[in-house]
Amino acid sequence: MAMMDKGNSDLWRRIRLYTFGVVIGLIGVYFFFGNRNYKMLTPGMLKLDQLAGQPMKYGDTAKCQMKCEGIDTAEVRQAMLVGKVNTKISQDFNQHHPLFNFNGKTEKGKELNVICMQFDSITRIIYVKDIAKKDTCKCK
Repeated sequence: MAMMDKGNSDLWRRIRLYTFGVVIGLIGVYFFFGNRNYKMLTPGMLKLDQLAGQPMKYGDTAKCQMKCEGIDTAEVRQAMLVGKVNTKISQDFNQHHPLFNFNGKTEKGKELNVICMQFDSITRIIYVKDIAKKDTCKCK
């Protein structure tokens, strides 16, 4: 009987020691990493960050739509930084000139749908549309 009591006390001592170590570890992790705002990084988000960092050229249709709907280039870049790639519509990332379709919001509350192509070191914006507005522009 004395042996069984000693075994039980050793087990409970180990469980308490383990729990104490886990709690101390969690507190340490919170103090080291708790205040950082990491966003979930996906391949689409990394690609949009890369595209936003390149020089941008705007096609005639995109320029017409931006002028008609009152969208400026800073809003397109901002939508790109917080946007999400629609992988169902976008073409393969591994093509020579991939085509990306994404939606993103701006600080002014506009929700933009943008289609762009990636050339070597240039992002070519083909289409820009404010999803919230009714399409009244006659751009082709």
